[in-house]
Amino acid sequence: MSFTLSADTSCDILRNEMTARGIEYRPLVYTIDDVPHFDEFAKDEDYKGFYDQIRAGKMPTTSQINIVEHEEFFETLLDKYEGDIVHVTLSSGLSSTYASACKAAENVNEKHGKRVYVVDSLGATIATRHVVDEAQRLRDGGVCAADAAEQLKQFTYKLQTWFMPTDLMHLKRGGRVSGPSAYIGTALNIKPIINFDKYGALAVVQKKMGAGKGIAAMVEAFKKLSAAVPHKVYIASADSEFAEELLQKAKAVRSDCQFEIGWIGPVIGAHTGCNAVGISFVSDSSRA
Repeated sequence: MSFTLSADTSCDILRNEMTARGIEYRPLVYTIDDVPHFDEFAKDEDYKGFYDQIRAGKMPTTSQINIVEHEEFFETLLDKYEGDIVHVTLSSGLSSTYASACKAAENVNEKHGKRVYVVDSLGATIATRHVVDEAQRLRDGGVCAADAAEQLKQFTYKLQTWFMPTDLMHLKRGGRVSGPSAYIGTALNIKPIINFDKYGALAVVQKKMGAGKGIAAMVEAFKKLSAAVPHKVYIASADSEFAEELLQKAKAVRSDCQFEIGWIGPVIGAHTGCNAVGISFVSDSSRA
């Protein structure tokens, strides 16, 4: 391997799969009833159990990985492996985890002849997973860490990731939409369509009446923006009843692509609530 690959768990790859693929990881943390939990989900039942708690009325919160925690993690990897490290993080547009990782890398790089290169995924969950997949391809292809970090930076701008949260009342409880907007939106069955902008922040780009029209809007975006060459497409599911429908409709548009449903983990699921669904794919053009 040309470098050691690591990531935080916002990528939502099952942890045993990350280990099997030779990817080191630093768990993020979510809290329920004032009890912190490491995001160490390794099987479907872990994700289902998390969403069952939300359905039961729990309101999870999340926290970033601070500089000291990142330093400890990077030091462990530098001691364990020869060569440089490429570390992929949750979007800087959503969290200060990326900034903390950069500062920690700066601190540890001063002490070692090896370097940690931090890559901002400009996304979360399946979008970050796409970046980790590409990083592994570069690692296994013998690309050096410095070149891989630069190539990954360019790759992130070509990713398109669209989401449809369905539980506006959960968003209200979390303070992410106002009470009147949540009540009116729920009454009218309005579904916001959200994507990641070029800064890795979430932006509401459309509002649709009903999940069916919301799914159609995401499929239309996929049809319009997906790269001409066949590529991997991820469908994100917060234990969603709509994930299979979105997959089948997207597959009907691009049967040449490879599709896989992946979980929206606790880091993002704490904010979306249950039943959110999304799609992430590669585009030939950069994000607007």
